[in-house]
Amino acid sequence: MKKIIVNGGRKLQGDLTVSGSKNAALPIIFACILTNGVSEIDNLPDIGDVRAALALLSSFGAKIERRGSLTFIDTRELSYIDPDVSLTSKIRASTYLLGSCLSRFGRCPMLIFGGCNFSYRPIDMHIDACLALGAHIDGDVITADRLKGNVISFRCPSVGATVNSILLAASAEGETLLRGCAVEPHIDALIDFLNSCGASIIRQGREIRICGRELHGGKITVIGDYIEAGSYIALGLMCGSVRVKNAPLSHMSAVLDCFSTLGATFSFEDNFISAHLSSKNFLSLTTAPYPAFPTDLQPIFAPLMAVISGGEIIDTVWRERFGYLDSLSHFGILSHREDNRARIFRSKIHSGKTVAPDLRGGMACLMTALAAEGQSEIDSLEIILRGYENLEKKLRTLGAEIKIQDT
Repeated sequence: MKKIIVNGGRKLQGDLTVSGSKNAALPIIFACILTNGVSEIDNLPDIGDVRAALALLSSFGAKIERRGSLTFIDTRELSYIDPDVSLTSKIRASTYLLGSCLSRFGRCPMLIFGGCNFSYRPIDMHIDACLALGAHIDGDVITADRLKGNVISFRCPSVGATVNSILLAASAEGETLLRGCAVEPHIDALIDFLNSCGASIIRQGREIRICGRELHGGKITVIGDYIEAGSYIALGLMCGSVRVKNAPLSHMSAVLDCFSTLGATFSFEDNFISAHLSSKNFLSLTTAPYPAFPTDLQPIFAPLMAVISGGEIIDTVWRERFGYLDSLSHFGILSHREDNRARIFRSKIHSGKTVAPDLRGGMACLMTALAAEGQSEIDSLEIILRGYENLEKKLRTLGAEIKIQDT
């Protein structure tokens, strides 16, 4: 276990480059299980979740080699073993083993799936997709002698269920039509990768049509992480002046609109974006499936609201995603929760000690510690490192005074 010690209140200034998207990288990694060949992935972030996913592929016999920014995954000699629960319990993306293992091996156990524990996160739509394409539940194992195309209609646009359905259908017999799909940028990234592997997948709006095919190795560059980009833009507004390079601005319209409503103005130079406060306005934001404001960034906006002018967050994706507010209270941030709504009051922040409650909530605590005068400590740093590549190096580049210790 690790903790980070922060001497906060220093002005942060400098340039940061956005890494590859965690949420795009993980489906692509698990999609490699479907293929028989060598895949080349550029811009794969070196973060905890990715390392766990690659370890799971290695356990099936995949050969993985990193050369600079490139990662090569050879899946020509895979064989099934029960996935290591110590790995699947670390990451939510291990749910993608349902689609990939059923497609490649015809079986997958009902695993202990990990990830952030901020809400009840059912997988019933994932299971329904497996059954719709011909799988069967046998005790605590899902099996499929063969997968056959079908029509699947989602009751709400779930990213995880959409990913698993694509993985199931990409090499199934016949045609599959998915209706009511999630349309986040990482869904299109997965489609692009699988099409480079020989798949036949077309998305039109919230419908995806898939003709099953045999798949070979593919090639893709992982898109930039708009959650990381939003986090560092927010950090700049709280702590100084940060220029963010390679932010995927075409994916961030709703996020930039909320920054603007809060009072930020933007400067664009070459491939950089920076934000500065020109006014201080109350912000009410509502999270919803893409292209609306992403639920993963609502914890990042809470401390920003607290130090600027207060605000309100309504989360329609994960109604109970507000446990991180208890952790932020250790830094003086005042709030009130009711159902899926939280009011964030303008607060006088101070140094404090807490435990990272989840990935994005932990980053919100770290941002607050960097902005607050005095020494703060945040335990369970590994939770934050699951989603932010080279976090220590990037913060030191800005002038942050931080120290990481083993506990």
